[in-house]
Amino acid sequence: MELKELRCKSCGAPLAPENVVERLAMARCGHCGTVFALDQGPPGPGSGGTVRRERPQVPLPKRVQVQDFGHSFEISRRWFSPMFLFLAVFCVFWNGFMLVWHGIALASGAWFMSLFGLLHTAVGLGLLYFTVAGFINATVICVAQGMIDVRHGPLPWPGNKSLSVHDVSQLYCRETVQHNKNGTQCTYEVMVLRQDNVRETLVKGLTDADQALYIEQELERHLRIQDQPVAGELPR
Repeated sequence: MELKELRCKSCGAPLAPENVVERLAMARCGHCGTVFALDQGPPGPGSGGTVRRERPQVPLPKRVQVQDFGHSFEISRRWFSPMFLFLAVFCVFWNGFMLVWHGIALASGAWFMSLFGLLHTAVGLGLLYFTVAGFINATVICVAQGMIDVRHGPLPWPGNKSLSVHDVSQLYCRETVQHNKNGTQCTYEVMVLRQDNVRETLVKGLTDADQALYIEQELERHLRIQDQPVAGELPR
C-alpha cells in the first residue's frame, strides 16, 4: 500500500505512516483527528465480494460488567469516573455561593439581584443533577426476546431506546473529536448500521474507547454478527 499519495478525506492533509492501520484499511488524520476507511481495490478472487478481518480481542474494561442469563444478555457500564469527584467539589462551592447570593439579596430586598442570579442557579442545579447521576447511574444494554434495549438509570436520563435485533446489519464505534481552549476532547459512540443502511446511535458519550469497542465486540459475538469494516469506524 503506497502511503505517499494518501490524504485525509476530510481536510486533505497528508497522512504519515503512523496514521495508517494497513491491516484494517483504516486511517486517522493527525491534523483534524478524522477516522476513515481507506479506498481499496475490488476484492480478490474467491473473496465473494465480502471483506473478512480478524480484530484483536478487547479485554473487559473497568466499570463494565457482562451477564449471560441464557434467556437474556446484559452489558452494564457504570458512569462513575474520577472526574465526578472534581465536579462534586465544584458543585458544593458553586451552589453554596448561589445560596448565599440569594440569601443576601432577599434579606436586603434586592429582588432584581436575586432574579439576576437565577440563570447561574439553574446552571448549578443542572450540574448537580449531572454529578449525582455520574455517581449512581449506569447504562444497561439488554438483549432479550429479539430486542436490544438501552436504559440509563436510576436517575432519569435521555437516550433510552429499543431496537429489533433483526434490523441490525452491523455494529461499529465512532470517535468524535472536539477542539476547545482546554485542548482536545474525544468521546466515543457505539453505532448500529441497520438493514436499510440507516445509521443509528446505540450508546454515546463514552470517554473510554475500550468501553465502546468492548460493547461492540460482545454484542456482535452474542448476536453472531460477522464483523465487517464500516467507513468512519474507530479501528482497534
